[in-house]
Amino acid sequence: MRKRRLAAWSVAPTVVLLPALARAHQGGSDAGLMAGLMHPVFGPDHLLAMISVGVVSVQLGGANIWRIPLAFVGAMVVGAVLGLQQVALPYSELGIAASVLMLGMGIVVAHRGMSPWPITALIAFFGSLHGYVHGAEIPGSVSPALYTLGFVISTAVLHLFGMIIGEVATMRRWLSKGLRFTGAAVTVSGAAFLLQSFSGTA
Repeated sequence: MRKRRLAAWSVAPTVVLLPALARAHQGGSDAGLMAGLMHPVFGPDHLLAMISVGVVSVQLGGANIWRIPLAFVGAMVVGAVLGLQQVALPYSELGIAASVLMLGMGIVVAHRGMSPWPITALIAFFGSLHGYVHGAEIPGSVSPALYTLGFVISTAVLHLFGMIIGEVATMRRWLSKGLRFTGAAVTVSGAAFLLQSFSGTA
């Protein structure tokens, strides 16, 4: 069962990305789709946070495997609308840096026996901040709808990638321990992002 689920998750990113990339390469108005697809990938803070969401969802197990990524993506879309409307949201970059730190800690401590709701609420909050920054940084010449679709697809694929990592790590105890150490490394990266953000706002 676990191997079948892992195989399905491994195929899913290709199924999701190929039509979007084919459409984006047509150019013209679809340049917004490509811009949206690339935005989360080339920001290391966005990249680490979104992969970590997928990992934590698997560590918590059960319905959290889909509930937590959906909470992040749903809140991200709401935040993106605020960003597209240029609503002022101070310290959003600090919040994104903090999300990497907290999600790294989540990888270190998350397990099936703990209550998922505090982590789910925190992840939804961080999702709204990531969405806000995506929306606020939209290139001026692209379609907001296609741009939003692009980063939603990209985020979903990064979540799936994290879910695959989490699922593989459950197969061997040493892999599970290694994942906890990786979470600690993500936490350190988040702390570095946070310090960088503080120095940028000083």
